[in-house]
Amino acid sequence: MNKPSNRSAADADLAAGADEDTQQREVLTVIVPCLNEEDNVATTAQTIFEVAPELPIDVEIHFIDDGSTDHTRAVMEQIRDEHPERCSIQINPTNMGLGRSVLKAYELLDGSRWATVLPGDNELIFRSIENFLEIRDRYDVILGYLKNPVIRPMTRRIASESFTHVANFLYGFNFEYFNGMKLYRVSAFKGIDVVSNGHAFNPELLAKAVLRNPDLRIGEAPFATKGRKHGHTKAFQPTSILEAVWDVYRGFRSVTSYRDDVIKSADQD
Repeated sequence: MNKPSNRSAADADLAAGADEDTQQREVLTVIVPCLNEEDNVATTAQTIFEVAPELPIDVEIHFIDDGSTDHTRAVMEQIRDEHPERCSIQINPTNMGLGRSVLKAYELLDGSRWATVLPGDNELIFRSIENFLEIRDRYDVILGYLKNPVIRPMTRRIASESFTHVANFLYGFNFEYFNGMKLYRVSAFKGIDVVSNGHAFNPELLAKAVLRNPDLRIGEAPFATKGRKHGHTKAFQPTSILEAVWDVYRGFRSVTSYRDDVIKSADQD
């Protein structure tokens, strides 16, 4: 029997190493929630596809059609059909709201992968995710803060800063922002339920995640936005602000109850 050459052995080692690298390759799922964004969702997806090859991580898109009444779903399906290995779609027959839609998505994803939420209005600059990926080895959750706030109207900046101050006060946090771009392990939030929605969803979820895991490593990184080219934001209408205030109250009460359950559970251990 002929003895294998050194070259063959080396090739085998390289192949084994390549297989191992493939198995260990990290994955980022970009969750794209949409409500009547037929004019923006295709551009949002294109932005992700353009940036993805430059990132040190594999990228997939998980679309959410949150009860749209326009052609948002049809546009998503077309993108999915063109990129079947990189895209998936979650259909909500009726509007569930941003928070519940994203929570539902977590149950469909592997807890070990990274995730970020990029609304389908194409307002956030996806390339900002590079700032988050650079420090991902040090954190489980990375919150984003806006580095070009001047691009937003003064009324929106005032409302946003007021909300951040209230949320920090209620939960004892000291973060710069809650509702912008983020990067996190799905496992950090998977299995946690929330009662609030919209803007109040994020601080409630984060508070419960910290109660569940006090060792959760949380960092911050900058992101940029370019504003909407089509349509208007749904976040800062008068009715939306009133709903946000109510949701903050509901979320705080839920966190209080969750904290009591955590304390009781610890006493029983």
